[in-house]
Amino acid sequence: MKYTRALEYIDSHKSGGIKPGLERMKRILELRGNPERGLRFIHVAGTNGKGSTARMIQSMLIAGGYKTGLYSSPSVTGLRDTITVDGAAISEEDFSDITCLLKSHQSDMGGAGEMSEFELITALAFIYFEKQHTDICVVECGLGGRDDATNVIPPPLAAVITPVSLDHAALLGTTITQITANKCGIIKPPCTVITSPAQEIEGLAVIMETAARHGLTVGIPSVASAPIKSLALGSTEFIYDDMNIHLPLTGIFQRDNALTAIQAVNAVGQRGFPVSKQHIVAGLRAAQMPCRQEVIRSSPLIMIDGAHNPHGVAALARTLSFHSIDGLTLVVGMLADKDVAGCMSLLAPLCRRAICCTPDNPRALPASDLAQILHNAAPELTIEITESPTAALRLAQSDAQAPVLISGSFYLAAALRQLLVV
Repeated sequence: MKYTRALEYIDSHKSGGIKPGLERMKRILELRGNPERGLRFIHVAGTNGKGSTARMIQSMLIAGGYKTGLYSSPSVTGLRDTITVDGAAISEEDFSDITCLLKSHQSDMGGAGEMSEFELITALAFIYFEKQHTDICVVECGLGGRDDATNVIPPPLAAVITPVSLDHAALLGTTITQITANKCGIIKPPCTVITSPAQEIEGLAVIMETAARHGLTVGIPSVASAPIKSLALGSTEFIYDDMNIHLPLTGIFQRDNALTAIQAVNAVGQRGFPVSKQHIVAGLRAAQMPCRQEVIRSSPLIMIDGAHNPHGVAALARTLSFHSIDGLTLVVGMLADKDVAGCMSLLAPLCRRAICCTPDNPRALPASDLAQILHNAAPELTIEITESPTAALRLAQSDAQAPVLISGSFYLAAALRQLLVV
């Protein structure tokens, strides 16, 4: 199977949408000899910050000398980049070969049914990690935790839960308590449990209760022990545990993500994977996170951020306000199942002009509907409409001196990033 055909096969399962439950994952992995059972995992769930935290964990473990897999979602810089070992994406050949294997097993799925796109990619990742003989794998949940396809793995060395906020309410619940309970499904003894210092009190209570029920304690790093040294676009520096830490990332929230990642790495250090302070510092200095307050150009500014819920957009707005950035041209597109009004009310005051477009996703909100919501939030804002994200970017860049923010969806951010980063 050629790589293009493999991509077509994976993409053909997108129309099936989200399929909760683990029956299909259990069956396909059983047909492949259960590759996940020979792997060791750090499992990461949460609403915001899980991608950054997972990448930081991988980067520190690589610096410590461990062959480290990472499975992340959604695709930001290309589908192969969601499956990496030591930072290198799965090759086109391996991707195609494993996809061909998975396709050959579809007739053997029996009553389990046909797999979703996400389930296929998840199974592909586990098979690849086994083939690569990884020492340890960092796996990011796609949606929720309890019924997420990734939760077919055996008890992880560490279960990490980043900040939980309201998102995917139709599937996960309408309260922080309900959503957190779903994400706590990744807590399986005898794992170590880690959570973010920025966790909401309602979510923290559920995490503590779940851990206690399993006879486990919860590790929570302290921000009071991590004073900020400096904050700049593309740089965050702080001191923690006698380490001078530099992150090549924007936003004070990345300090919280880094503390969570350090706590997780220290925890697995007690389980056979020690990482020195020197390697923690080196790993964090090398960490990269595309489309998370990513500065593509500093003057005039072009920033890309995939924030798509009020919690994430609020973090973006705080960063922009801290650096006195306003008068932005906003290129924006969102999915229809998000709190669009809540997000737009946070961003609109920082913008002079907004160009609404429709991301390439079946769940996308039409640009005209987004424009109406944005107008309701900011009647004085200049708003333009174009269906095409590429056309929206061209319109934004027609004013060569205007600072540009691309936000509202990772699907939009990823599509436009590839046009800006060559």
